[in-house]
Amino acid sequence: MGLAIRDNQTRRLRIGILVVLVIAVGAGFCLFLSGSHFGHAHPVIILDIDTLRADHLGCYGYQRDTSHWIDELASQGTVFEWAFAQAPNTPPSQASILTSLYPRTHGRVTGKDRLPEEVTTLAEVMQAGGFTTAAFVDGGYMAPHSGLSQGFETYHSSPEGLKGLAALGPFVFDWVRENKEENFLLLIHTYDVHTPYDPPPPFREIFLNGLEPSTPGFEPDTKTMKGVMLRARRGELNQLTAADIEYSRALYDGGIRYVDAWIGSFMELLRDNGLLERATIIVLSDHGEEFQEHGSVLHEKLYSTVTHIPLIIRPPGGMTARRVDQVVESIDLMPTILDMVGLDEPQTPMEGTSLFPFLKRRPVSRLEGLGPAFGESPLFGGRVFVADGTHQLLQTRTTEVLELFDFRSDSKEQDDISQQHPEVVGRLGSKIERFDQTSADTTKYLPGVRVIDDQDLEDLRALGYLE
Repeated sequence: MGLAIRDNQTRRLRIGILVVLVIAVGAGFCLFLSGSHFGHAHPVIILDIDTLRADHLGCYGYQRDTSHWIDELASQGTVFEWAFAQAPNTPPSQASILTSLYPRTHGRVTGKDRLPEEVTTLAEVMQAGGFTTAAFVDGGYMAPHSGLSQGFETYHSSPEGLKGLAALGPFVFDWVRENKEENFLLLIHTYDVHTPYDPPPPFREIFLNGLEPSTPGFEPDTKTMKGVMLRARRGELNQLTAADIEYSRALYDGGIRYVDAWIGSFMELLRDNGLLERATIIVLSDHGEEFQEHGSVLHEKLYSTVTHIPLIIRPPGGMTARRVDQVVESIDLMPTILDMVGLDEPQTPMEGTSLFPFLKRRPVSRLEGLGPAFGESPLFGGRVFVADGTHQLLQTRTTEVLELFDFRSDSKEQDDISQQHPEVVGRLGSKIERFDQTSADTTKYLPGVRVIDDQDLEDLRALGYLE
């Protein structure tokens, strides 16, 4: 009898242990699916969609169906609702993304500048940490002459102008298949949303139905839109009719839908190669685009129509959707990625802050020490902005004109409230002063910036980038 009792107890104990093991394995599997790779080496994929406005994506509240697959990534990751770029144009902004430095520090301020070799890039740190590194970029200001290729073992640039994902895609797909077992950093950059706003069918026509006719002969190609922008610099504002603007916007949105469809195919590739479970996927842009909200077009000004960018981070396996409403900057990406893959910061200091605490299984609701966002541009008399909490202050240095906007309630920043809120102007103005004082001590690369050669300048002119 006693033996039978002991046998029953032994069986119950074995069953209990088995149940515990099953639960533990299941829990471990769930942790794997919810991004347990965070803090350890794993692949990182950056989808860098040049010229993409945050507020033209469904996951940021847009009404048109532009972004099914991007929204799907957002539903499995963290959406940073108020991420700001450090500049309104590609050369300084892309350099800030890949270096975690403000433009005045890394020194790539204009289209003629080249990133100095002394600057440490994200790719260099990850390559030194044992990661395979590759970038597939769309030429122009991202071509090898930019200096952004530092640290990338593979740096494939569209050789004949802006060919977009139609040209880059096959190379990307082949590289992923060949490197699917590696821990890697993969950067994919495209100008498909950029002018000339000419996506292939059926994406070109997808949002044109029901629009008022635009001006006969009008097409928002790069030459036409740049002419509008240059005249706007001279004071000729709002040159395009409302119908022309809506036509341009519809084609721009068609470009987003085209890129989004490519992302859908790319996600299928990742799934088939086991990378949806292994890789972190990041969607962001270097700047947005203006559609005459401030009298002009393209991307020169520091208003949030241009500087408010998407930032979406989906961990390995996905997770329950989260949204972060705290102001962040594009320079925060590099320290975040290094934290995600368990690499130490470089010897040269970064100016961004890691957003990793927002991404953990038990995320923070607010991150102490996360500063305001700053951006600047030498255009229009030299402008600088600071965005903090709910307000963005813009300062024109040559005239000392100040503009204040509540970017949360007035996302296109149409209502300057600087006269109604002098206390906010004073508070944010003091932050710009401190930013200037601090930057005076860190601006070390700017004097040594090398200028790209004459042939590269001619290539950029041919693409419509330089005058």
